[in-house]
Amino acid sequence: MPGDTIKASGKRCIEIKQRIFFPQKVGTKPLRSENYHIETWLFFPSSLQINRWTFPPQAFQQNLKNYIRLRPPTLSLRKLSVSVPKTLGTIERLITEQSKDTSAQGFEYRLKMFCLTFKRALHVEVRYIGKLSEDKQEQALLSFAATAEDILNNYRRMRIKMSKVAEVNALRIIDYGDEFLSLMLTHYGRKLLNDLSPSPGYDTLRIFWREQMLYRKANHPGTFPSPNSDNELVIYHVNTLKKYISSPMYLDIRRKKGETFLAHTIAGIAAAIAMIFATAVAFIWQGKYGALSFQLFLAMVIGYIFKDRMKEGFRARLFSTFRRWLPDRQQIIYKNLRSPVGKCNESFVFVGERQLPDDVRTMRRKVHILDIQNYYLSEDILHYSKHVHLRGGDQMFSAVNRSVMDITRLDITPFLKYTDELLNELPTLDDEQVLYGEKVYHINLIRRVTDGKESFLERARIIINSAGIKRIEPVFTAGESESEEG
Repeated sequence: MPGDTIKASGKRCIEIKQRIFFPQKVGTKPLRSENYHIETWLFFPSSLQINRWTFPPQAFQQNLKNYIRLRPPTLSLRKLSVSVPKTLGTIERLITEQSKDTSAQGFEYRLKMFCLTFKRALHVEVRYIGKLSEDKQEQALLSFAATAEDILNNYRRMRIKMSKVAEVNALRIIDYGDEFLSLMLTHYGRKLLNDLSPSPGYDTLRIFWREQMLYRKANHPGTFPSPNSDNELVIYHVNTLKKYISSPMYLDIRRKKGETFLAHTIAGIAAAIAMIFATAVAFIWQGKYGALSFQLFLAMVIGYIFKDRMKEGFRARLFSTFRRWLPDRQQIIYKNLRSPVGKCNESFVFVGERQLPDDVRTMRRKVHILDIQNYYLSEDILHYSKHVHLRGGDQMFSAVNRSVMDITRLDITPFLKYTDELLNELPTLDDEQVLYGEKVYHINLIRRVTDGKESFLERARIIINSAGIKRIEPVFTAGESESEEG
């Protein structure tokens, strides 16, 4: 459902999150690569003047940022609790051996993965409890508090034990993990307390949650808010801690320098065709008028003038013909900041309605608010295509889910340049009363996500005014319901 994946991140930024699931490995045959393709069509009202002349692909790239994130293993809190002694035992052994390995075999990586798995387990458990009936929630709350407390106590016992043998840097990393675990427990515990009604189990959870808040205040004051402060440093500390612990999950995306081999080949072919024309003109006129004649001089000047124009013309035509293989931006995907694991190719082009795929065109016409829009519609359509290729599948997805979270953030500030700030008058039956309403603009969005052999469409409507994003709402065609969409 679009409401789950497309949301406003502030007044002037759209964030799109898409979970991409890859097939599970069957047998012993290695999975060498994974691919997925996301296409986005943005339908702009012509009054915003977002078109091929005012908004070239380079401008769109400057306002678009992509992230790709791996996803930690999904375990229930109870299953995680069973595996805690073994996991922490391995971390203890690596710390005792003073391992400085930053790979998947190092203690720092394993500690971060343990913290992320705990966070994921809390998320799954909170969502599960929220769906239970009231009589079943009571036991679930008691189990949640007891299991979480057991996991935290195991970790803190390991922390005390390692304080006698570990190096200073290793102890600092262990403390970061403890701070993150406490932060996540109080965060998800607060969500449960906010969503559920008071009961004996609720009271038990509240007492446990309060104990953990006091533990945070005493041991990790950097993440504990103060009512008499703007908590700027607290927020900065929390965000930095989250980025540090989550670092194994993020794939770094960097732009590739230079053009692709195909782009250089096309430019060379266009130059060769133009050069053949200029050389042919020179040979023909030289044979007719001689090597040192004024007529040959004029012919060569004219030939070279047309040569340059022909080169640009053929280059543009060939680039248009091979556009689907020529990305406007090619990026390399890295893991651990230095190991290339794939590439991300992006294309940006304005298209006409006739160039839309049939299913996209049909969907666009079905979701108009007013029937009149089917007869009169003035829109500029931007097609954004992103193709991601990930290689080394077995190694990349070891110890994590075989899926990624694809995140796109789009800054819409350039879209607001031609919006009106005036309020429209709305007369009423009362002669003395005039209502005012602000002018809004609808940017319609249709996305196609292709994951292996599966493909699906989703759509949303982005309502903006002169200040930025007013809201983002899912769009349903006739006969659909929200339950069907979800």
